[in-house]
Amino acid sequence: MRRLNVIVVGSGVAGMACAHRLSVLFGPDEVDIRILSKEPPEASNSFAAQGGVAVAVEPSDSWQRHRDDTLVVGAGRCDPGVVEMVVREGPGCIRELRALGAIFDTDAHGQLDVAKEGGHSAARVVHQGDRTGVELVRVLRDGVARSGSIRVEGPSQVLDLLVEGAGDRRRCCGVRVLDLEAGLVLDRYADVVVLATGGAGQVYATTTNPVGATGSGIAMAERAGVPVRDMAFVQFHPTALYDPGTDPAILITEAVRGAGARLRSYDGRPLMDGVHPMTDLAPRNVVARTVHKAIVADGAPHVWLDASMLSEELFVRKFPSVHAHCLATGVDPTRSWIPVIPAAHYLCGGVRTDRFGRTGLTGLYALGECASSGLHGADRLASNSLLEALVIPRKAAANILVTAWPHRSGVDEVVRRAVVPQEGLDMALLTARLRKAMTWNVGILRDRKGLAVTERLIEEISGHVDRAWRKEEWSNDLVDLRDLVTVARSICGAAQAETRNSGTHYNEDLATLAAGRLAQDLMTR
Repeated sequence: MRRLNVIVVGSGVAGMACAHRLSVLFGPDEVDIRILSKEPPEASNSFAAQGGVAVAVEPSDSWQRHRDDTLVVGAGRCDPGVVEMVVREGPGCIRELRALGAIFDTDAHGQLDVAKEGGHSAARVVHQGDRTGVELVRVLRDGVARSGSIRVEGPSQVLDLLVEGAGDRRRCCGVRVLDLEAGLVLDRYADVVVLATGGAGQVYATTTNPVGATGSGIAMAERAGVPVRDMAFVQFHPTALYDPGTDPAILITEAVRGAGARLRSYDGRPLMDGVHPMTDLAPRNVVARTVHKAIVADGAPHVWLDASMLSEELFVRKFPSVHAHCLATGVDPTRSWIPVIPAAHYLCGGVRTDRFGRTGLTGLYALGECASSGLHGADRLASNSLLEALVIPRKAAANILVTAWPHRSGVDEVVRRAVVPQEGLDMALLTARLRKAMTWNVGILRDRKGLAVTERLIEEISGHVDRAWRKEEWSNDLVDLRDLVTVARSICGAAQAETRNSGTHYNEDLATLAAGRLAQDLMTR
């Protein structure tokens, strides 16, 4: 019997977790798994994750409280069934990772040490210092390397999904890949394709996401007619280190505020007092908007994060990466306030999936940040992303085990020689224009005029990209810009379609209209 061919696009936590689980569930002669990625795992959002994995492991905590916190932050846009499933299965994932060799911080009694982050009613973030993503990637990569069923191939720039059939019989049968080293465009066939391509932070001018976070999986799905959802909801992290010219921006983990640090305005006033009952640990959309408004109102370059109440010993022990990054910019975080700004951090929406990672296209799964499973809704509860990237890949692998069957050869086919242009469009200029417009008009604060202006710019840039694409003179920069334009169009269009403000979406025109309606209601009572 022919082995099942599976292509996983992306080598972050979600992609590797799915591949590893598949290799465990299938016998070595039953499955052939190829992981394709344009960047190594060290360049993924997963690797950069500082905070940790949100799981209810304390006796004083419960999965019900975790569920409720997730639903509150998601502002009515979560799928309650998916939320319950994910938070209930989180502790089991942590136990399995520890059995595989993962090392998490523990207290003096050997119990898991947990931190508190924004939106959580209890301390429940399991971590490894401020390098939890590094530890997860290490353990999963070791598991992938030990498997005889998984091949990691790259760098591979995946261009599009391959789809066969029509109507209800459409199915994904592989991916088209640009291999610049070989100078070829290849069609790589598979029985199952798993998108685990990460986020789209690079559509904004200031982001904590690595340069490869161009939303490629979402863009490929959209071009293939696969439904997406919740694309209006882009989470901005309130505290990225202010260091002009650094791309990506350096994240200052929320756990620093969980340990007691406070946000201050440029002139030193406590920033979150009176804004929200949870003050500095309010949901991220609340804190990010407050920081953004303070910067605009004061005409300041940044606000401050005051961590001076934390001892140097504690800061260095709990946040070694943050400490090193701050020192590299000339800031001692235990003696001086840290300059911070908001930065695009996480896309709550993505390719629409069910609890098993299945999309609207047969044979196609989507996992991690490129997917919209229904867990996050309008805003992601802090550290739920790594949790999702561990739980749902397990479900996807089990579903593939019982539903997929070999139907296509895994043989690659050469489509054409790749022609890389020597001159042409100024991709850097077009990309910069797009990122700037998205930041100012489709970022933390939005309005109808800004959305309309950006929509026109997106279509202008899209026209340039389409004309270059038809010439089949491709480069990595053109591929990335094509994906960024597709995702930007989706975010902007979804923001225009939202009729009320919730979570990370805040349209000032809608806020004014809502305030006017409230005033009118009060007057007529």
